[in-house]
Amino acid sequence: MPRMNDDVRPDPDELLRLTKADAKGRGRLKVYLGMAAGVGKTMRMLEDAHRMRHAGVDVAIGLVETHGREETAARIADLEVIPRRRVSYRNVIIEEMDLAAILARHPDVVVVDELPHTNVPGSKNEKRWQDVEDILAAGISVMTALNVQHLEGVQDVVRSATGIDISERVPDRTVREADSVILVDLPVAELQERLREGKIYPPDQATRALDNFFRTEFLVRLRELALLQTATFSGAPVVVQGTAEVRLAVALPFEPELARPLVLRASRLAGRMNTRWYAVYVRQRRAHAENISAEQHRKLTENVQLAISLGATVVTRESEDVAGALLDFAKSEGITMFVVGRPTRSGFVSRVVPSTVHRLLERGRGRGFDIVIVDV
Repeated sequence: MPRMNDDVRPDPDELLRLTKADAKGRGRLKVYLGMAAGVGKTMRMLEDAHRMRHAGVDVAIGLVETHGREETAARIADLEVIPRRRVSYRNVIIEEMDLAAILARHPDVVVVDELPHTNVPGSKNEKRWQDVEDILAAGISVMTALNVQHLEGVQDVVRSATGIDISERVPDRTVREADSVILVDLPVAELQERLREGKIYPPDQATRALDNFFRTEFLVRLRELALLQTATFSGAPVVVQGTAEVRLAVALPFEPELARPLVLRASRLAGRMNTRWYAVYVRQRRAHAENISAEQHRKLTENVQLAISLGATVVTRESEDVAGALLDFAKSEGITMFVVGRPTRSGFVSRVVPSTVHRLLERGRGRGFDIVIVDV
């Protein structure tokens, strides 16, 4: 599973496999998943569509929304676009994807943007993802895109983090059963800069977005969700496309029962992203061999050996300031993502005696890396 950057082209054979129906005559599904609008999902999808066209594949645009973005419109210009159907609803003309026209045209591959979309009342299907099911059943392969907050399975997390109830949702199985998943990733700071430059929304809308949906803490959480979703896919091959190489490290806690599941989760995440990763253990005096039991020492050693067996570079530091040592390591090795376990302290206790994770969050602001907090 190759890691893909801007200068790396997809495997031509992988693109061509998408054009062939499966053993049951069903089309194949390729999903481009991102954390938010503006990371580049649609552009990546259109770039792949162009490569297919140049390889002789019969590919057409079923629906792509440009949202006024000139660069997106330019990428559509020389691709075949299946005309939309015009529907009158409450005295307003609405343009929708024409499912019947796509089925009649029957290209090898069709591009369908914004998978969570709700169709205008009176349409054959309520949701666009249901339209895609019909297209796949007809033996036509589909390339489609969505943001992670629209997945049904993450709604409790999104609601608790933002108070927002997402109405347009896609069943997890749609992504879980896809033949290929592309995680289109972008560092949070870079996405916010694109927003400020007017590359995502008009200036007045961008300002509101930065104060709301594009707040740093929320985007970090969404990126975490997108990355962790890829770590749980069991069938579809997942590749990561982005503008910057991800360098991942997991902070090993002293408690052995917490360290093992954290190592396993970090290993899956690094494997899905096909990136080098580190397991960093900062040892305090209380964890020296003379201060812990033989059983604790054995379990700590087992976790270190597990990390090594899973491909991690294990690094040990000696310090009473665990957060500080982790920050120093991140700076020296160019770490872009730190995986840590959820703090066990909460409420008043966490304010009086902040955990290592709380200290890392506070002191890590503006350091150029994201912190992914996972339940273990």
